[in-house]
Amino acid sequence: MLRSPRPDRVERAKVNGQKAEVEIYHTDPDFYTRIEVERDESWEVGIDEEGVAELVETSDVEDDLAAESDIPEWLVETLYGIGISEIKGITGVA
Repeated sequence: MLRSPRPDRVERAKVNGQKAEVEIYHTDPDFYTRIEVERDESWEVGIDEEGVAELVETSDVEDDLAAESDIPEWLVETLYGIGISEIKGITGVA
């Protein structure tokens, strides 16, 4: 199944005084759900059927994602707040 070019849901909010946009895709060939978050940087997170999130792509990386990276604390809290049980592909919280 190909991912739709249009998100199934879009949410906008201010986080620590900065605008953030979240696009949620329920049609994705690799994940049960895919979430794209844009603020100063962008993060793309794939979520499996068991609620495990994996950092797929980010603009906040100097090297390769294979080395894993940090994601902001507000994003970690948001993911756990929507029911994510675990986050893979990060070394820590920025």
